[in-house]
Amino acid sequence: MSRSPLNLLLLALPALALLSAPALAESVRLTPVRGATYAGLVREDPVKVKVASNGKSATVSLAYPPAFCQGGFGPIHSSTKPASISKGGALKATITYSSPSTHKTFATATIKGNFYTFGSSTPVFQGTVKSVFNPSTTCDGQESFQATKS
Repeated sequence: MSRSPLNLLLLALPALALLSAPALAESVRLTPVRGATYAGLVREDPVKVKVASNGKSATVSLAYPPAFCQGGFGPIHSSTKPASISKGGALKATITYSSPSTHKTFATATIKGNFYTFGSSTPVFQGTVKSVFNPSTTCDGQESFQATKS
């Protein structure tokens, strides 16, 4: 019994898919570039993620907490500490914002996300930032963003 070329191709496709799956999986790296800075925008404000030279932690900077309401800010002081990066490339960092005159915290921004490098493309950090304001919560919100290695 002879097989048509189309039938042979249909039989070979699952095998080709299985053989190519490891190659596709290896083309995505889930770790940051050591010592790199990733830059992006959150609600038109610049955000930077600076990875430590050992690649195990990063510091996030965002000058203002994203406000999801009308209004503005006077002078503010932001405070952040290096956050650990998991082996899978996940990061969670918190920035607190306070008044320079009273030193009272009025907002926090929590940044969560993952580092990715797709094949030979530019490495990225894809994340979300969640703002919480105290005592009022009318300006709270959350937004996704992407920062690329600069």
